Amino acid sequence: MARIALNRDKIVQATIQLAGEIGLSNVSFPRLAEFFGIKAPSLYNHFKNMEEVRVATAVFLQKELNYELTHAMVGLTPLAALQAYAVSYKKFAEKYEAVYELVNVIHQTNNEELETLARENIRLVRRSLENFELSEEENYHISRMFRSTLHGFITLTQLGYFRNSGSISKEESFKYMVHQLLAPLALRKEE
Repeated sequence: MARIALNRDKIVQATIQLAGEIGLSNVSFPRLAEFFGIKAPSLYNHFKNMEEVRVATAVFLQKELNYELTHAMVGLTPLAALQAYAVSYKKFAEKYEAVYELVNVIHQTNNEELETLARENIRLVRRSLENFELSEEENYHISRMFRSTLHGFITLTQLGYFRNSGSISKEESFKYMVHQLLAPLALRKEE
């Protein structure tokens, strides 16, 4: 059997794939080793432990999220950019559903790169909000409300809520929610 050119990126991608198959909490060095057809100690050449793998996966996810959000928002009016942020964030969470929880481990890791990336994703919302006549305090509150609502909807969806809602789909509810969140801004003057 040919030797695998293993690296950190391949381990992160395998973590994401395995999480989709067996659940994130079941991804371990032995499972990763089995995935690659190697012995588990070989993984220690790249990571000290699974916590390091999880942090590296979280860094990858934050970079991906930043890329997706930035490209979705570029060239749009501030209000349309916030709508695009919401839709792009939801698509990202659906694409990476098995590891989505790692997007929110920032403050548990003390990882400077992860914190910097997360701040940049938050700054995308705050920059769009700066185009409305808002105080600094309002900008913070609206940014937090916006991001918390998106995260809450995504988390509840992943937990199985919104499946049996009769004739109203969760997509319709998501669009309605985003519209209602942004409606007060639509009444304000965009600079």
